[in-house]
Amino acid sequence: MKHLEMLQSVIARLSQQSFTVRGWSVTLVSVVLALVTTQSRPDSAVILLAIAPTWIFWGLDGYYLSLERRYRALFAAAATRLQAPPAEPPLFEMVPPSNRAFRGFVRAGFAPSVAAIPAVLTALIIGYWTTATVMK
Repeated sequence: MKHLEMLQSVIARLSQQSFTVRGWSVTLVSVVLALVTTQSRPDSAVILLAIAPTWIFWGLDGYYLSLERRYRALFAAAATRLQAPPAEPPLFEMVPPSNRAFRGFVRAGFAPSVAAIPAVLTALIIGYWTTATVMK
């Protein structure tokens, strides 16, 4: 049972990190756009610079979700071993399965819960950029 508690604490930390990353993404993009708005003639390059933190934090959020999913699989395997124990007692393994880790990362990155915020932020940045470019 202690093993399951340890795995659950890792899963909770990864979930919290994912939430924090989303908050930082929105905050940084808001700061960049607020700074650009205060300029009399906004620079297109600075506006497009706001896309960088959006996509970087998108990747981090996808990474945390893929790790969380892998640890959930490890949790399920450990719980199954508790119900039907093997001949030897299971070790306190804390390394999640790494088969198809990159594929899991890509799938997690495009999960609706992860991709929604970066997609909206990217659309807002591009909309603001096109509006600022047309106004010049």
